[in-house]
Amino acid sequence: MRKKFFILLMGLIVVLAVLVVKANTSSGVNNMDASVLGSTVKAVEELRIPTPDISPEVAARKSSLKKVEISETDCEYDLPETPEYSASFIEVRKKFRVKTDEEFRIKVFIENTGNMPWFSFGGECKGPIVNLGTDNKRDHASQFYSPNIEKSDNNWVTANRIKLDQPRVNPGEIGSFTFWVKASSTPDIYKEFLTPVVEDTAWLDDAGFSFDTVIGDLGESSSEVLKRRLLMGERGSAMELDLEAEKRLKVSLSEQKMYLHLGDHLIREFPVSTGAPRTPTPVGEFSISLKQEVRIGGKAPHYVMPNFMMFRKDGYGIHALPSLSRKGGDVFWTEARDHIGIPVSHGCVRMLPEDSDFVFDFADIGTTLEVYR
Repeated sequence: MRKKFFILLMGLIVVLAVLVVKANTSSGVNNMDASVLGSTVKAVEELRIPTPDISPEVAARKSSLKKVEISETDCEYDLPETPEYSASFIEVRKKFRVKTDEEFRIKVFIENTGNMPWFSFGGECKGPIVNLGTDNKRDHASQFYSPNIEKSDNNWVTANRIKLDQPRVNPGEIGSFTFWVKASSTPDIYKEFLTPVVEDTAWLDDAGFSFDTVIGDLGESSSEVLKRRLLMGERGSAMELDLEAEKRLKVSLSEQKMYLHLGDHLIREFPVSTGAPRTPTPVGEFSISLKQEVRIGGKAPHYVMPNFMMFRKDGYGIHALPSLSRKGGDVFWTEARDHIGIPVSHGCVRMLPEDSDFVFDFADIGTTLEVYR
């Protein structure tokens, strides 16, 4: 009896399934099918560029991106006693690789962390207008500028400005900037720098960012392509980089900055901490003579110096922020991160740990170091 009942039940399920399929077939793609199809197409068309080692706070903000919506504009707001404009970069969504001459979309998410609302260019409201502006060098005409691509969300305003998608973005909300680009006709890796700007008021430098796009078949190995992307520190074409060019480090004592050069190209710039007035960093041209992943100072208090690169035999070197044990204990105390940018060292060039990682990998034995005032 139970077996007959089970067979009957399975037969009814099959009949119902056939009827549902026929109904969906006759009426075209239903809402669920369209949703799945749309998600699949979007996943193929857009790749997220992940931010490495993101904090829980940023992860939480990224999870709320679905809340970004275009809604009716309310132009009224209360003016704070002290208006503050600030922003936090969240992420860029785009394809990693495109074909030559392909039109593709880029979408940027920025959080309003100030106390003033942002309004979109060309809207009804007269409040603070916030755009994305080209940077490095500021306000240059972007090679990505593609105003003639006929897409409803192509928000180029000029060759150096991209407007908000939303009419208004309140403090604590995430706004987006969407624009379309036509790839070059020849294979390339092109890099661009953008920073939010409150027009006629301030650039929101803390939210500045860069991205690159691989165009076509470069005819190089994946490791060579990755190297070009990592070393490209300026806007423009990474294919112009000569990977075998001379490497050179420059340290400006007046600016408290280090500049990395590969041939004629500026690769990176980092804040540093050089010698205090009583223990200055020597000025002149030197070369890296020794590299050690960790060096222990020979004299008390025996500093621990990661990513050490000696440039003078009497102990001067480039290294990450030093640390030392607390009165012989097992716990290490590390020099404060806010010392960077202030000349407080004993003559060495100190760097943030993450910055020193890059420099340590970039420089070789024999790489020239120039220290100047």
